[in-house]
This record gives sequence, structure tokens and C-alpha cells, in this order.
Amino acid sequence: MHNLPHMDALRAILDQSIDPALRALLRDRRDDTLHCGLHDLTHVLVIEATDTEEAVIDAIGFSPLRSRIDSLPNTPDWDWIEAHAGWWELLYTVGNDGFAFIVLVEDADGSPFAELCREHAT
Repeated sequence: MHNLPHMDALRAILDQSIDPALRALLRDRRDDTLHCGLHDLTHVLVIEATDTEEAVIDAIGFSPLRSRIDSLPNTPDWDWIEAHAGWWELLYTVGNDGFAFIVLVEDADGSPFAELCREHAT
């Protein structure tokens, strides 16, 4: 898991040795966020295949595996989902000021997060 709560953390991970597809996706999200002036209102979380629901909750305060309102399992409430090469991108907006969580999920077999994305993507 890579918890990137601010632009400095996002910039730092781009200097690390990471999956090239993830690097391209993170670079695009960084550029989009800066272009839209949302750099202080964006929290990026990268969920890898072996990450647990508990770790995700510790990082962002909720789990994509449950509804944020009533905690129903396997009831996604993301605002947007998109498939990328090897990754899923989920967007969760919070409030009216433009704050959002961008959650990138590794599309790997055995990951409950990836399975949820595959099952509910339209």
C-alpha cells in the first residue's frame, strides 16, 4: 500500500522504483490535480494485491468493500470508476469543497478490492 495524503508524498513516490503502469497513472493524477487546482484537496491511496481491509481503513478511514453510509458489504459507493492497464481507479468525493480520495486498486487475482471493481464496473 502507498498512502499519499498530499502532493509531496505523490511526488516522492514517482522517484521510487514502482510498476511502470502505476507510475504513469500516478503522474497523470498528479498533473490533473495540479491543473485543476486541487493539490491541497486530494488524497491518493494505492491498494496492492496483498493489502488488507483494515490497513485501508487505517489509511483513509473507510473501506471500498463497504458502503460509507451504512457499512453494507460489497456495496460500492464510489463516485467514479475506470479501468487502466493493471489498475482500477476509484474516485470518492467528500463534501462540497472539492476534496476527493483517488484510490488505485491493483487488478490482481485474489484481491477482494479488484474483485469488487470487476464485479461492479459498468
